[in-house]
Amino acid sequence: MNFLKVLVAVCALLLAPLSFADDGVDGARPTVLITGANRGIGIEFAKQYAELGWNVIATCRNPAGADELNELAAANNNVVVERLDLLDHEGIDALAEQYREQPVDVLLNNAGLMRGPDRGQMVGTIDYDEFDRFYKINAIGPLKVSEAFYKNVKASDLKIMAALTTGKGNRGIPVPGFSLYKTSKAALDAIQKEIAIRWKRQGIKVVTLLPGRVLTHGETDAPGQNAVDVEDSISGMIEVLDALTIEQTGWTIQWDGELIE
Repeated sequence: MNFLKVLVAVCALLLAPLSFADDGVDGARPTVLITGANRGIGIEFAKQYAELGWNVIATCRNPAGADELNELAAANNNVVVERLDLLDHEGIDALAEQYREQPVDVLLNNAGLMRGPDRGQMVGTIDYDEFDRFYKINAIGPLKVSEAFYKNVKASDLKIMAALTTGKGNRGIPVPGFSLYKTSKAALDAIQKEIAIRWKRQGIKVVTLLPGRVLTHGETDAPGQNAVDVEDSISGMIEVLDALTIEQTGWTIQWDGELIE
């Protein structure tokens, strides 16, 4: 009977989600939580913050298939991989509850849906079912994450909530076929400003980051497109976050520090 109890306890430990407390990561280190950390901009954020010695909560929709991210976590005891799906609000709340005692210095809403050009995103042939999905993922999802982890951010030293946007005006995507993506990101921009207004008195600094034209989806760097190397973009945005002040809450700032109106 005692053997069975020990066996059950060992199995429970093996099956329990990995956390900083389990792994012995220094609680005095700053912590970043990144959504969509399995590829592109997200995994580069995870790599650079891990190298800086931060605790990294790297989330993605399907951790089992995130090979590169899992390799990063295996090589760095300050990185943990967790499931977070922007369409699963109960799952978001459950993850926040799991980390309820963990301050989060930087909350990075990076995950999103990006696709195009396609006819369903062109005025005249809009796919309204996809319109709903784009908004749920790109606007409502990040808002839910911010609400769920509000207490974690408030309990931290840096108190930063950041979200990644797309270019505006002549910095944006100047061709048809991206209407759902662009408008859902515009909604996210507005949501970030609302969060900034709501929680400024709590000392929370809210910023919307413009990463530049980073080629992470196999695009070709055409003349005049001003592509930015992903390593440079992420290191630049980390510098922006390091220097962020409460007076800048609600701003949109490009990777190189330029204020975007």
